[in-house]
Amino acid sequence: MPATLKDVARRSGFSVTTVSRALNGHSDVNIETRKKIEQAARELNYFPNRMAQQLVTRKTNAIGLYSLDRETFQNQFIALMISGMMDEATTHDFNLLLFATQRLMTAEEMVIQCKQRGLGGAVISGLRTDEAFIAELPAVEFPIVLVDVPVEGPRATYVSVNNVLGARSAVEHLASLGHTAIGMINGHDAAWVSQERLQGYKEGLLQHGLQIKDSYIYTGDFSKESGRRGAEHLLAANPELTAIFAASDLMAVGALEQLQAMGLEVPGHISVVGFDDQDFANHVSPPLTTIRQDMYVFGRLAARELIAMIEDTAYTPHHVDLPCTLVPRGSSGPVEKQGGVD
Repeated sequence: MPATLKDVARRSGFSVTTVSRALNGHSDVNIETRKKIEQAARELNYFPNRMAQQLVTRKTNAIGLYSLDRETFQNQFIALMISGMMDEATTHDFNLLLFATQRLMTAEEMVIQCKQRGLGGAVISGLRTDEAFIAELPAVEFPIVLVDVPVEGPRATYVSVNNVLGARSAVEHLASLGHTAIGMINGHDAAWVSQERLQGYKEGLLQHGLQIKDSYIYTGDFSKESGRRGAEHLLAANPELTAIFAASDLMAVGALEQLQAMGLEVPGHISVVGFDDQDFANHVSPPLTTIRQDMYVFGRLAARELIAMIEDTAYTPHHVDLPCTLVPRGSSGPVEKQGGVD
């Protein structure tokens, strides 16, 4: 049987209370006593039962991440975010549990699930804006941080990048190269980032006196295949296009491959800009111009905000909005031949 707190007390010669306080880092235990107790614990291979400690102290040392969108596992988005969350959690002596699912139950059921697993709060990624679940979150008395979905309440907030600014920067970059016919391949309509990036695309066009045309906008689903379909559709309907902005790098690479399969030079005939700056963006041919968002930092800040709510019930959660920057590479260039298709 594994050693217990009572075993350590007997071995060290101190009371269970003193042993517990020493092993939990309380400052009222002197150094010599602490050393003797820690030595006894090592000899017995004693490890504190964190779940039992939580029941006694009513404090938790774990957070959860619900990832609801399988598409995120096709790219680095979720991996980098998890890495950032893990590092931030470790800094605060917290553990991270991952729940990979395609749907969430009611908010009440989710909270019960979290508490049964000893979690003090949860980060939720991949929620669609049309899910009724979202409306319940602001009133939940449980720390919640959403990824790229605007929800705010006494115990709820969200983290995001400035998607409007990022998309606007992509259009401004293309306009500065002389492009006036700029198409967009967007993600699905139920993604908040799709709505924000579409707004930024339109603002960028208006800022440069360019007309917004519905036929220049194709709705995909963030997958590479939808990027291929989007490029083919946009060029068939609008042969005058000289540039395409895609709302994700996966869609941008799909578009780039389709354009090349159609015999078009990138960027000679048509320029392509993505959004994310994943590692593969620098290894396609030509390297992809894109909008960089730092998902590692994104994950750290999500975990930091969540842990702050857990450790201080009076803490007021804050919306964290990260900047994003243009990374110009070889897939975008000046207009050399007006119109993508002869």
